[in-house]
Amino acid sequence: MKRADLLILLAFAAIFALAPALWTVWTYERTLSQGKIVLLALAPVDPRSLMQGDYMALRFAIDRTLQDARYDGDARYAYIALDPAGRASLRQTGNDLPPPEGSFALRIRRRQGEPTLGPNAFFFQEGQGDDFAAARFGEFRVTPDGKALLTYLRDADLERLGENLR
Repeated sequence: MKRADLLILLAFAAIFALAPALWTVWTYERTLSQGKIVLLALAPVDPRSLMQGDYMALRFAIDRTLQDARYDGDARYAYIALDPAGRASLRQTGNDLPPPEGSFALRIRRRQGEPTLGPNAFFFQEGQGDDFAAARFGEFRVTPDGKALLTYLRDADLERLGENLR
């Protein structure tokens, strides 16, 4: 094989290997820059297990609402309404996009057999747990197709926590 052919083959291999990673980074960056801000209330947790090293265990109140509403296990989306401050409340569940008028879709995931809309942990630098102890809301960026990224935690006054730490 000629040297030029080998270089072309290596270039295609590098593009083929890097393309999925670059696509993922691009979609996350797009979600962060263009996603709608949605605030999900955190469910009360036992303060003795709230902080464990360099992360906070999370549960969301809306997940309990999903369970209490006898969530249809086949539904893919939770349709939520937002109050003027951006706090979410569950309207209904379903499988269709776009969501019903006046609501936003969030993808429903299952964790240990239970429906959930958010991650189970928020990671931060070690030793900064006190800065996040007042967390009452998770701030998400949500795309029209229901993908959500947790970006910040907020306190009861809806102020971002740890923003000055980044």
